[in-house]
Amino acid sequence: MSGVEDIIKRILAMRPELTNEAVRMMIEEEKARAGGLLTEEAAAHIVASILGLGPGQRVEARIKISRLTSGLGDVSLTGRVIHIFPARKFTRKDGRMGKVVGMLLGDATGSVRVVLWDEKADLISAGKIQPGKIVRILHGYTRERQGEVEINVGRRGEIYLEPMDTGKEDLPSVEAFFSRPGEIRAVGMVNLAGVIVEKSPVSTFSRRTGGEGKVMRMKLSDLKGGETLLVLWDDSVDTLGTLEVGTRLHVVHGRARERTAGGIEVHVSKITSVKVVEEGIEVTSRLSGASLKIADIAPNMRNINLSGRVLGRSEVRTFKRRDGEEGRVASLLLQDDTGSTRLSLWDDDVKLLETIKEGDNVSVEGAYARESLGGLTLSLGSEGRIAVTEEAGTPFLGEEKVVTKISDLREGMAEVTVEGRIVEAPSIREVTTQRGEIVKVASFVIDDGTGEARVSLWRQLVGEAEKLSSGMTIRIENGYVRSSYNERWNITSGTFTKIRVGSF
Repeated sequence: MSGVEDIIKRILAMRPELTNEAVRMMIEEEKARAGGLLTEEAAAHIVASILGLGPGQRVEARIKISRLTSGLGDVSLTGRVIHIFPARKFTRKDGRMGKVVGMLLGDATGSVRVVLWDEKADLISAGKIQPGKIVRILHGYTRERQGEVEINVGRRGEIYLEPMDTGKEDLPSVEAFFSRPGEIRAVGMVNLAGVIVEKSPVSTFSRRTGGEGKVMRMKLSDLKGGETLLVLWDDSVDTLGTLEVGTRLHVVHGRARERTAGGIEVHVSKITSVKVVEEGIEVTSRLSGASLKIADIAPNMRNINLSGRVLGRSEVRTFKRRDGEEGRVASLLLQDDTGSTRLSLWDDDVKLLETIKEGDNVSVEGAYARESLGGLTLSLGSEGRIAVTEEAGTPFLGEEKVVTKISDLREGMAEVTVEGRIVEAPSIREVTTQRGEIVKVASFVIDDGTGEARVSLWRQLVGEAEKLSSGMTIRIENGYVRSSYNERWNITSGTFTKIRVGSF
């Protein structure tokens, strides 16, 4: 007895009010609804399911995606098609040609990649299965790929389009499976939907293994304030880098990673697929905030616009991220007529040091503020830009440094300037830093008439400290205030600290 005949016999045993002809007609109707995507036996299983054939009778397609694990040999489920990946042809070991195509399928519990082989892949190539459609997978098998479970549909498997017994209200819409810009909070594989509102120039770099790489960044927005950075590498720069601002994208299987400057960015990897959903969307400028004074900036502010003069530039420092990749950072010391602050430039933005000189007047847009061990600092990050407004030498309101009295110092103050007379000559010693470096530090005490403070000068400033002696009047610019084990404040040097000797 064939499989179809066996199923019909069991249906009639359960539903004696039906006739053989009625059941066969139902099977033919299911085949017709599937548009040629279903064998007669698979259609018979669907009819049995609709009629309530009980457990143990091979009625399937009820497993939820969240329950999938690797190594299952007979998997059947129902879900909505979220995305279809490009088809790929290949040559088998025996010389025969093969074809494979993937789609992302979702239900109310999650999503999973489904891989179709050979004639099953032709169903998608023919356009019969498209995003938004509901499909049922019968007799697939699961395996693990790059840390994720996927379903494979081979010769034994079947696909059924728009099954009649599925409640569409139980399956979320396609958009529900995509995060909006600004919503991603954790690293890992993500789907992202957003509109391109900004693009950075393409940057090139040298790989450790030799050769040259390319990287480009796009800012995606939900046009309601949420933003996420999309990072393109190498081939994806060529294929996606020409997309225009105002293009809506669906990014499938992007890799969310932590940014050095804080927050999450999404990287396009080899398994990522990007689809253009809509073009020509009108995008307004997101940098519309009023200009602030440095003294008015508070921690966690975003989209900060300000103007100031560059008082100092640091060297570029390289470091290792948690994922092992190399990053770069440099800083500018900015001052206006209310104070000074440090602006950090990350990765490709360190190239701005090639065009910005000490003494230049600059405008900064879209920066954000955060509190660190060195006090309040700004970061340009991917959300901002900086431009020279006037070359060095132009008069500036904040030219004269504001001197803080020692009695007014407070824990955590940054980029402060103090003056005083040396009352305890410098002593030099070697210390070991947390990174294992052995460096020199010079320490001495100054008094400005309102109180005393201990000054600690590190690294390159030690040579200048060796020339100091008791009784000299000194100015320390751009220092950092720390508490001390005694009742004195400790002023320690940083990247932009300078010392000047003489009367002021």
